[in-house]
Amino acid sequence: MAKAKAEEVTDPYSPEVIELMIEYKKRWRNLPNAMRDMSKMTGLDPEICRVMLEMCKSLKASEIRGYSKEPQTLVEGKKKKAAQRAAQFREA
Repeated sequence: MAKAKAEEVTDPYSPEVIELMIEYKKRWRNLPNAMRDMSKMTGLDPEICRVMLEMCKSLKASEIRGYSKEPQTLVEGKKKKAAQRAAQFREA
């Protein structure tokens, strides 16, 4: 009797899984489909995947990823504006 070929398991923190969580958060995927795909990718139990997906629902996409996909020019502008507001606050 031949052994069944094991599916390749992905790390739960890999970029593919993180983007799947974000797609669920943005409602581009529904819960059953996201659970199924995440379970196939990671090899985790579907109920564990459901809990992980529901936990990330309340987070922002940049909090899930750990970084923002904003262009560098926007990030620099936000830093300058924050510095100007801080300077105005100190003067007052």
